[in-house]
Amino acid sequence: MKRLFALVLPVFLTGPALSDDDPEIVSASEFREYAEGYTLYFEFEGQRFGEEEFYEGGSTRWRYEDYTCADGAWRAHGDDICFYYNLPAEVLCWRVLRDEEGLYAELLDSAEGGEMTLRIVGRDTRPLLCGKEPATPL
Repeated sequence: MKRLFALVLPVFLTGPALSDDDPEIVSASEFREYAEGYTLYFEFEGQRFGEEEFYEGGSTRWRYEDYTCADGAWRAHGDDICFYYNLPAEVLCWRVLRDEEGLYAELLDSAEGGEMTLRIVGRDTRPLLCGKEPATPL
């Protein structure tokens, strides 16, 4: 009985093992540290989707595929990160996750009812220029 207890106790104390395939939620503070002062580049289903520049204090500038821009801000809501944009007035909440390939974001409660996952494929310190072709991510 003592041997069984000695074998089971370490497993109980460490909890269930996570597989390498389980994504990890990125906290708001981790996301701020990763994004603030950088431009992040996003892909949707393997295709370029847009870029976003992150300023101190939570301000952002998103550049769409047509190179127009929208200014906004992001705020943490628990494990979710919500973005507020001026044109049009909208709120988009995402859950940022980390897997073996890096960071990605899953859209929560999409108005269209569909799922959307954006993969972060690059990060650099170059500012966004609205109305201009994007720089190639590093």
